[in-house]
Amino acid sequence: MTFDHICYSCYVMLVRSQAEQIRHYLQLEYFSPARRRGERFVTVRAGDVHRELGLRNRVPNVCQVMESRILEREASVKVSSKQAPPKGRGTTLTITYTIEPLNQSQDQGQVPPVSESSPIADLSNSRPASQRLFYELRGLGAETFSALGGGESFLKKERAQFYGKPNRAET
Repeated sequence: MTFDHICYSCYVMLVRSQAEQIRHYLQLEYFSPARRRGERFVTVRAGDVHRELGLRNRVPNVCQVMESRILEREASVKVSSKQAPPKGRGTTLTITYTIEPLNQSQDQGQVPPVSESSPIADLSNSRPASQRLFYELRGLGAETFSALGGGESFLKKERAQFYGKPNRAET
């Protein structure tokens, strides 16, 4: 990490709103490195971002930023799939973004380079190919389960059909 990078990071923390800080962090640590590696998808979990930024009791803010159109516009990404906890926002909110390729002139100057010692700089490259494929396919059935009343509702119906209706005399 260079001195310029540290100074810029301090400037960001002092001048920007918390939402801007979170958007900047997502671009700096997730989207830009993935774009440089030529990846098409990035999966981000709200709890990870919250922890990595050292925030306390700000999970709803992180979730709101991750779901925002502003992030999609500024980072040139699109929400590909979303897996949320039952109440909608929480540390397990996981969003997979499709990364739109940028031409060289657009990508330069948006955010400073990520340091090689970043804890998540090579996260997806360290995973085996089968695991990367799993993460790319995650959330594929979200719309189907949503149409069936949600994943938990679907599983309850399947279990009821499998075991049959409980006998009142047995319970």
